[in-house]
Amino acid sequence: MPPVRILIVDDHAVVREGLSSMLSQYVDFEVVGEAASGADAVRLSDELKPDLMLLDLQMPEMDGLEVLKRLGSSGQESPRVVVLSMHDDEELVANAVRAGAHGYVLKSASRNDLVAALRHVAAGGQRFDEVVVRALLSEQRKEDHAALLSEREVEILRLIASGCSNKQVAERLYISLSTVKTHLDDVYRKLGVADRAHAVAVALRLGILE
Repeated sequence: MPPVRILIVDDHAVVREGLSSMLSQYVDFEVVGEAASGADAVRLSDELKPDLMLLDLQMPEMDGLEVLKRLGSSGQESPRVVVLSMHDDEELVANAVRAGAHGYVLKSASRNDLVAALRHVAAGGQRFDEVVVRALLSEQRKEDHAALLSEREVEILRLIASGCSNKQVAERLYISLSTVKTHLDDVYRKLGVADRAHAVAVALRLGILE
């Protein structure tokens, strides 16, 4: 089997050199290029046609999320992408996966874990660090919880959280007071609470309100 052709994308030269040196020790990998910015990553991807891109998210000119989006919308065959990042922020991780990342490995991972992830993704699979999986599950739970409430219910709850009375909510949204009360009753039922304060507290804890 020919080696997996890899493009390394990171704005720190020492990181690129270290990764290139490490991966060159494996006969099934071939580092075909390095990019120091998102713009270079997109350009070199088009020129070199690598099988795999090892991508940092925090970069000048164009960040990794934008690189993922550009690759996905190019209309051409693009490399499979493994994100290598120091960040395990739930929203950032979820956005990277939505944008098309096939793997997400933290920079704190071991050499063996990174190599295994690259091989797995190159073979057509997906590979995510355990910490990343937890972040993805947490983000999914937030989305599931948010789906419990309608847009109008979230809108009313957000106004309640800002200190508005039922009457003030009705005036701001140009709806009747009875309609506000009906929506709040539905919110209480869905969240399993009995009053405004608990509804706001639960919504904040579940990520429905930011």
